[in-house]
Amino acid sequence: MSASGPTRSRLRHLISIYSSSERNTWLQSGLSMGSDPDPVELANLTEHDDEAKLDFESQPSVCKQSRIISRVLAPALRFWLRSQLDQVEDLELTIAAGDRQLLSGAISQVSASATKAVYRGLHLSQIQVMGEHIQTNLGQVLRGKPFRLLTSFPVTGEITLSEADLNTSFTAPLLENAVADFLTNLLKLEVKPDHQLIEQPAQPINLEDVQVELGEDELTFKAALVGHGRDRRWVIMRTRLDVENGNLLKLNQFQCQVGFADPSMAEIPNSFAFHLGSEVLLKELSIHPDGVVCRGRITVIPGE
Repeated sequence: MSASGPTRSRLRHLISIYSSSERNTWLQSGLSMGSDPDPVELANLTEHDDEAKLDFESQPSVCKQSRIISRVLAPALRFWLRSQLDQVEDLELTIAAGDRQLLSGAISQVSASATKAVYRGLHLSQIQVMGEHIQTNLGQVLRGKPFRLLTSFPVTGEITLSEADLNTSFTAPLLENAVADFLTNLLKLEVKPDHQLIEQPAQPINLEDVQVELGEDELTFKAALVGHGRDRRWVIMRTRLDVENGNLLKLNQFQCQVGFADPSMAEIPNSFAFHLGSEVLLKELSIHPDGVVCRGRITVIPGE
């Protein structure tokens, strides 16, 4: 069905805004999330916006107009995605939206794939995700405003991490601090003669020489624990990683050895659980010698 008179009129109005002079103003105005964009990078994104495919629900005459709008939407989305990542290669987008939806900033579906992505220091070999029911401020972008997401929306997909990815990721604060905090609390535990566990004052530690090895359904973590006096003790942890109820990450069959022999570690709990948040729903977390695969869904919240 072809676009109605009012819809066609609004399209012409928006396209008239997207004139060559206004387009230059938009490219120089601030497409990124609150930061000054690099005009060269934005130009490159625009030159390659044919990588993003746009599916339309209207007749060819309006299709041509909608493709002009897609030259704003596709690079805006790509630039926003790149701004959320420390690094990414081979980023590809597929956008599905109708003309009336685009006029209101709504996008039915966006599929994205990438390799060698880095998010907050977490290295990911491969990413394949799909977001649905996305509401944006496309009308404002056409007038030179920064691109923004307006509402929360679900993203489903799969990510793959290799053993090398994990070893590199554990040198970044996101994972290194989490593991250091876990070990600090773990080493506070002391086993009394009656086999009761009590907590001792925490002694902050740092991790050095981290090594991660992947096996079939299990992960082995080795590192040097370094205290304030620069005393070094080796820690070896071996565990399964299981998911319960979609957002509870469990360390099962957990084993830990500190130094050459630490009898107190023999009686620590063999299972720990970490809540991943209500926005996360993991359907699969599998470990193999060649990598870790995660499949599931998260909710993207604007402003985060």
